[in-house]
Amino acid sequence: MLLIATLLAAAAGGPVYRTTPAPGLRRYVYQVTETVVGGPVHGYRTEFDLETSGGAIYAIVRKSAVLDGTWKPVEPDAPCRAAMHGDATRLARVKLSPLAPEAAKTLGDSFLAMCAPPGVFFPLTDILNVAIIPISQRFRAAELRRVGQSLSYPGFEAAFDRSGVAIRETSSGGEISLASLDAQRAVLDWKPALADLDLVEGANKPPVTLKGTEHFAFRVEIDRKTGAIRRAVTTYDELDMKVVGAPDSVPHVRIRRAVTIEPR
Repeated sequence: MLLIATLLAAAAGGPVYRTTPAPGLRRYVYQVTETVVGGPVHGYRTEFDLETSGGAIYAIVRKSAVLDGTWKPVEPDAPCRAAMHGDATRLARVKLSPLAPEAAKTLGDSFLAMCAPPGVFFPLTDILNVAIIPISQRFRAAELRRVGQSLSYPGFEAAFDRSGVAIRETSSGGEISLASLDAQRAVLDWKPALADLDLVEGANKPPVTLKGTEHFAFRVEIDRKTGAIRRAVTTYDELDMKVVGAPDSVPHVRIRRAVTIEPR
């Protein structure tokens, strides 16, 4: 019946998957490795839930760890855990959609308390991307009707200043396509255009400013019946930056990121 219903919907010009996720709680594990070419590997591993309720989507961070030689658990103090809407069973609860304009613009305190450690905040930036790709009108995923079809979407900007790092990233637009479709799954490829990246490492004295680019894409698998995300992965993610003011002989900083989100 699901296959018949979805085929009829596609024939009638409707979305090929449920574009408003059904209410419920789904459990995932996120992991990223960030490899500096010729240098160290860092990363994060986060267990989280996506909760859909009352038309909103929340991320509930259960636990997280930072890779710095070995995996080290993230342990915020009690006041910060409370400020992040955490409790005895979770580190934080964060609204991903719909986002208030200020939260969307700066990912500041209205998104997540400024005390949040990097091991909570930075994974949420990727989780936020993945959560909104299938539902955002800007990214046009719901307009896709056939495998291989691609649509363009307009430019966007992301910026934040927290945890000792200020980032501004600007993309001129991008492309979304329907990579595959079967009775249970719709698979989307989300490919922003090469983005300009400005980054200031404020923890250094004096601060270090880097300018460059990021080229990245996500493949997102969606349950057609429920609209829930099944899994997601970066198909590529490469940063190429130069230290502002450094001599030409100083090599670029190149980082390769690999993100996975899987059910747990």
